Amino acid sequence: METYFYHPLTPIQWFLIIGLVLTFLIDLIYSIFYCRKLKVKNNSYIHSETIPVSIIICAKNQAQYLEKNLPGLLTQDYPEYEIIVVDNGSVDDTEDVLIRLKNIYPHLRSTQIPIDEKFKHNKKLAITIGVKAAKYDQIIHLNPNSFTNRKTWLRTTVAHAQGKLYNAYSNFEYRKGFFYNFFRYDIIKQTIKIAAFTNINKLYAGNSFNMSFLKSDFLANKGYAGNAHFEAGYDHILCMDLAKKSDYTFSTNPDSKITIDAKNYCKTWKTINKHYFKSRKYIPFKRKLLLDLEPIAHFLFVTLLILALIKTQLYFSLLAICIVKIFIKGYCFKISTRHLREENLFLSSYVYVLLRPLYKLLFYIQSYIYSKRS
Repeated sequence: METYFYHPLTPIQWFLIIGLVLTFLIDLIYSIFYCRKLKVKNNSYIHSETIPVSIIICAKNQAQYLEKNLPGLLTQDYPEYEIIVVDNGSVDDTEDVLIRLKNIYPHLRSTQIPIDEKFKHNKKLAITIGVKAAKYDQIIHLNPNSFTNRKTWLRTTVAHAQGKLYNAYSNFEYRKGFFYNFFRYDIIKQTIKIAAFTNINKLYAGNSFNMSFLKSDFLANKGYAGNAHFEAGYDHILCMDLAKKSDYTFSTNPDSKITIDAKNYCKTWKTINKHYFKSRKYIPFKRKLLLDLEPIAHFLFVTLLILALIKTQLYFSLLAICIVKIFIKGYCFKISTRHLREENLFLSSYVYVLLRPLYKLLFYIQSYIYSKRS
């Protein structure tokens, strides 16, 4: 039998080595694919034309967010736009905050859904009311805990979103903290993957923190009628529905980023993941297979690596494969974070990459149990 580095290999050892190389190549191909697709979007053509826009924000007992974040959105360097806040049955100071701000900013409008004990309020209803109240066809949807410090954010967003289904990057504001920055890291990884697949016309998820679509497409789709029974994940399903009716894009331009308030960051991060995993069963099978091939290959690589360390004596060869893998994946992630202007997470990513599969597995099990109960 042939030898490898002067060590005779049994059929089982050959199987382990071949499997290790294949999973290694699959993992690296995905890393390079994400990196290339993220960079391609930076060179896309930007329209200079401005169109009127309606921004919809649905709030329930979030007066403190509205008072803090609305002024930055209401003072954008953009000629014609409106902001519609849908008060979804708030019992705090939301109404007073909106009255005060409307006296200062005439392009701020609001509508209120009255409290009804016999009727369950949900965000889908609030969004639908906001869309129907909008004066303009181009809709941008944001959350109350979203904000931007850039006066040109709206101009950049409309340049990318004009006439399309549009999602863009959002993440928590920068601050210190091990788990806090793990959540930021996780959102970056999600963003890189969603952006890459969206840019090859395989959209599978959206981002309700920074989303835009046409009012006419939303109404033609009958809003959320197709997923009215869903309590989580409906924004992702809406994006998949609207993608059938119009062109779509995902912007990773840092100037179109929306920042998420750090307050209640753990709850917000859990909600983001819960919504995605509960919508996974509606992703087409072939698309889901492409999405899952990378984490499966990574899991198999680690498993085969451990077995190869036990069953073979090719320690230096295995070490070389690991070093090459770590270097290439790290380099691709560094390029991606530099593009997103999130370089401060590069070094800690080597620790977070070990934790992320565990959290994803927990979310997957939780969503599987939920789907069976439903």
